[in-house]
Amino acid sequence: MRAARCFPLAGALVAAVLLPLVGCGDDGEAGPGDGTSSPSPPPSKPGATPTGSPTKADGPLSKQQARAALLVEGVLPAGWQHADLDDTTAAGDAPDDLSTKDRNCKRLLDALGGDLDKHEARTDASRDHRKSADGPYLSSEVASYDSTGGDGSKRALSIFESVRESCRKFTTENNAVTVQFTVSRLKVPTGADSASARLRGTARGGPADGEQLTLDLVLTRVKQSTTGLALLSVGDGDTAVTTRAAKAAAARLKAVTEGRTPTPTVPPEQGD
Repeated sequence: MRAARCFPLAGALVAAVLLPLVGCGDDGEAGPGDGTSSPSPPPSKPGATPTGSPTKADGPLSKQQARAALLVEGVLPAGWQHADLDDTTAAGDAPDDLSTKDRNCKRLLDALGGDLDKHEARTDASRDHRKSADGPYLSSEVASYDSTGGDGSKRALSIFESVRESCRKFTTENNAVTVQFTVSRLKVPTGADSASARLRGTARGGPADGEQLTLDLVLTRVKQSTTGLALLSVGDGDTAVTTRAAKAAAARLKAVTEGRTPTPTVPPEQGD
């Protein structure tokens, strides 16, 4: 990730505004396992919008707002790191990008990121994390819809709940790894309008061959937007970690929708 540039004295005024937001001399990422975050803007007066934060969202979120609502290392348990999960997990792909020939069951995953046929989100963003090379693995997604009154986000949550009941079993095949998942309900108390599911199956092929895999899915709605997470673990899974991540995701989306910038902030994408 590109490091922030320090400004000469001639740009002191600009630096005074920008440096509290982006830092100087580092890339803004939290160190592995240290739970630290990049410097945040100074506190603002009650009701004020901090410098650089998104405005209150009365419609679909902008791309920048959607990205600001994603999960970041500082709100996850110690040891979690940002990672590119393509082709690297025990199930052969990122938790939110598993492929299946069952079109109905695929919507359970598609709803997390607003990728539903004929009902696609207006804006979306995603970010992946992992605890170690062997997992667990976490995908965070935010989607925001055009529909007036939040109909798009309501539809996405309704589809997720419906498919959770109608899809009992399905098979994924990714990068020589095959898993037949069984779908069940999962209770995750997020304190928000949400639904969740737990998928379990045995890996065939790949480094986790013969191991049980657990995939927890949670979708939460705030006005016209949703935040989804997919947590893939080898073994029984950890409902406490799923709950912590889901609560943090819901809180961050609510903050952005209300025009606030959640902290810690999400570092810019590489190449930004």
